[in-house]
Amino acid sequence: MSDTPCIVAVGAHAADMEFTAGATLLKHVRAGWQAHIINLTLGEKGASTQSVEEYSAQKKAEADACAQILGATQHYLPYKDGEVDNTDDVAHQIAILFRQLQPQVIITHWHGSIHLDHTHCYHLTRRAHFMAAIKHFEVDGLPRMPACRLYYADNWEDPEGFEPYVYVDISDVFDDYERAFKSFAIGRGEGGYPYWDWYQARTRIHGIAQRVRHAQAFAIDDFGKNVSKELL
Repeated sequence: MSDTPCIVAVGAHAADMEFTAGATLLKHVRAGWQAHIINLTLGEKGASTQSVEEYSAQKKAEADACAQILGATQHYLPYKDGEVDNTDDVAHQIAILFRQLQPQVIITHWHGSIHLDHTHCYHLTRRAHFMAAIKHFEVDGLPRMPACRLYYADNWEDPEGFEPYVYVDISDVFDDYERAFKSFAIGRGEGGYPYWDWYQARTRIHGIAQRVRHAQAFAIDDFGKNVSKELL
């Protein structure tokens, strides 16, 4: 097991975690952490003017280029865009990576989404975390992963019930985050949705709330919001 701390982001599609948490991953890399991105799919059905095969190759090349800027390692699971099933078989594949990587922090989607893949990714990540952390689950003979912190990223498709609770100041890595973001054609505005405009604006709004230039925001589970202090 490595002594280097590890942060892992699990996304339904390539670009999901890069857009929502890329700056946070980069911030951790700059602080000496390992960063990994697990993609359940490439998001290969998202381009109406290209074949699935063409867009798959494009998205993978873009994700690899983005990860190089972020200092992160990509992992690609073999599932199909729009067809991610919420089953233990899929969770098991994620749990294998969790046990191999031994993260201290896991980021994934919030469940209140207009995209079923995102909702399933939320449940799959939580299930995989449970499977990886419990010794008596057999996961390819790998040692258990200690239970770790789970965070849910701010995504334009996952707004229902999303309540930011933790903010990461990304001001010092914002320019490189923008470069990484624009490794994707959709991040450069070559699509039907102004992704960069939305995410740049969100980081600015969150930054204003925290009295910094830019911040990324994350939700957590309600049971994690209990704070014990002797004095306020």
